[in-house]
Amino acid sequence: MQTSLFEIFKIFFIIGLQLLGGGYVIVPLLKKYIVDEKKWMSEEELVDYFAMSQCLPGIIACNISTAAGYKAKGISGAFCATLGIILPPFLCILLLAKILTGIVNYETIKNAFWGIRISVIILIFITIKELWSKSVNSVFTYILFFAVLATFILMPVSPAIIIILSAVTSIIYAKVQRRKNG
Repeated sequence: MQTSLFEIFKIFFIIGLQLLGGGYVIVPLLKKYIVDEKKWMSEEELVDYFAMSQCLPGIIACNISTAAGYKAKGISGAFCATLGIILPPFLCILLLAKILTGIVNYETIKNAFWGIRISVIILIFITIKELWSKSVNSVFTYILFFAVLATFILMPVSPAIIIILSAVTSIIYAKVQRRKNG
């Protein structure tokens, strides 16, 4: 795949400008730009990178951008993607911190944030829909889904432990299926 470092930076900068609400919001944006338009990765790879990014320390959007940039152009691509994704929020936070300290109590500003939160909920819903269609697609994955859900609801267990146990369970299941099939 032929792409320039500037192109990687530019795409991730554009994504960073649109990234309101956290790491889950990035999936529809990455699907649009990286999967559909640029074809730098498949939808399955995007879901895998997203899952991996959640398992690592740090900001999900930054983690997944670094991985996608690396796939597109190695370490220099990872650097450009990471810089592109973090620069817009960094600049916006500097600007907004200066502005908001004086106007945060105005009713119009409070209403604007209410509207932004509603939009973020929709973006999270779209991300869940994408992840669901690519991840929960067999009897095993349904069982694993409900087991993990029940564990989160009923037990005070660290998400990291649940993620590790889910990964180990899936590895064991895949090995058993390979032996069973041949």
